[in-house]
Amino acid sequence: MICVGTVTRTRPQMLSNLLKSYSRLNVPEGIRLHFIIIENNETTSLGQAIENFREQVPKSTVQYELETRLGIAFARNRALEAALAAGGDILTFADDDETVEEDWLAQLLAARDAQDFDIVASPVRLAPPPASASSWNRMVWSGMDRMNRNSEAKSIRLVERGKAKHIKLATGSWMGKLEFFRRTGLRFDNTLGLAGGEDWQLWTDALKLGASTTWTPHAISYETVPIERLTLHYQYRRSRDHSSILIERRNSKGSKTGSPKMFASILGRVWTLSYCILAAPLTGGRTLVRAASCLGSIVGLLRGHLGFASLHYQTTSGS
Repeated sequence: MICVGTVTRTRPQMLSNLLKSYSRLNVPEGIRLHFIIIENNETTSLGQAIENFREQVPKSTVQYELETRLGIAFARNRALEAALAAGGDILTFADDDETVEEDWLAQLLAARDAQDFDIVASPVRLAPPPASASSWNRMVWSGMDRMNRNSEAKSIRLVERGKAKHIKLATGSWMGKLEFFRRTGLRFDNTLGLAGGEDWQLWTDALKLGASTTWTPHAISYETVPIERLTLHYQYRRSRDHSSILIERRNSKGSKTGSPKMFASILGRVWTLSYCILAAPLTGGRTLVRAASCLGSIVGLLRGHLGFASLHYQTTSGS
């Protein structure tokens, strides 16, 4: 039994798009699907959408639960516990602002089964920008897409070199062997609250517990990027908060980042920031997205070092 986990908060239309793509999945022979949908909210609001989905997947079971403690880690752990309680063998995750290709599940499963991996992940590409996007929004989307494609290409090279275990695995497109979580007791870190970064932290903790992990380029999902994210300010804020989370986490583990190392890290980012700004006229402005991301990471490193907490997921974007 494969438990298909989804956590969602205030994105009913995006969730419906994801569920519709789930209903078109090619299900390998001998596999039974159990969909687990966790709404991270104060009250339930998705009753009709869930009933509509049940009608779309008559051969599968659908479990809908509410997690009132706000925070992605709380919601993901609720899905993980539900999968364990249901007696599932495998758990998957895709985000509520995504859609998946028809062979997404089969490709993830094939990669996992190849060597009985504990965790496997795959690319999340950007869906085309909305029709209402301005020329500026489209320029930002182009820069985001370029960075995303470069990251995917880097992961493919690592796989080709036999170094897939070094690829950070995010839960945007993810599959985990539930026996590993039963045996180790590993869970997402609830102390991160609204900060995010719980998926990369889980991957790090899983490696320490001996997990075998890999990444496949063949299981594709697509992220819908709402217009409010197609700004340099959002790219700056996202990078700032992620970098701040990284430093906060290191500090909480007692491994304070030394001043020389911090200075070297910031200096490298300043060089990249300068290059991206100077190259902007030659790239149609696309490198401005990377520049905003670099600036955000510099500020995030400093904020994290000074103990400022990140609340990146206090508000959500999209609908």
